Amino acid sequence: MRIKRQLLTTCLVLMTLIGCAAGVVKQKVTTPASDQYTLYARGVSEGLMRENLSERAAQANARNELATSIQTHLKSLTKSASEQIGIGKDAELNTMFSEAIKQTVNQVMNFSTIHEGPVTTEKKGVYRSEVVVKLDLSPVNQEMMENLKQRKRLYERFRTSNLFKELESEIDSESTGQPE
Repeated sequence: MRIKRQLLTTCLVLMTLIGCAAGVVKQKVTTPASDQYTLYARGVSEGLMRENLSERAAQANARNELATSIQTHLKSLTKSASEQIGIGKDAELNTMFSEAIKQTVNQVMNFSTIHEGPVTTEKKGVYRSEVVVKLDLSPVNQEMMENLKQRKRLYERFRTSNLFKELESEIDSESTGQPE
């Protein structure tokens, strides 16, 4: 009898451990820590019926994470209201709270590359893909510096054309003001 209890207890403990471990999805790819020269982002896609779509969705998710880490525009709306209906013990307090957040990402990802993956697993006809995408910041910084230089040149041209217009208008006003 005692052996049956021990065996039953051992089986229950094993089934509990196996059941709890089955719900945990382990990461297949590792994401290195980002530093001042490189950014990394992990993308995951689950629930798609085709392997290539799952891999592409994971890559898109990873690139979206990279773009979000570079520049994100957020808009939020928060509403809060409360009212009391009735007086004393019969009073009823109604409260309402709602919040909406919109995140917009608009970033060109010219220099992003696949660092690791895609690792795709299939379970019951449904695919799960993971991928790590990296972005080397030195070409991005160079492109930003070139963009700033180009904007500066454009501004200088604009200022020069304005100076010429001012000079022409001054010459015109002097020539019309002087008798010939």
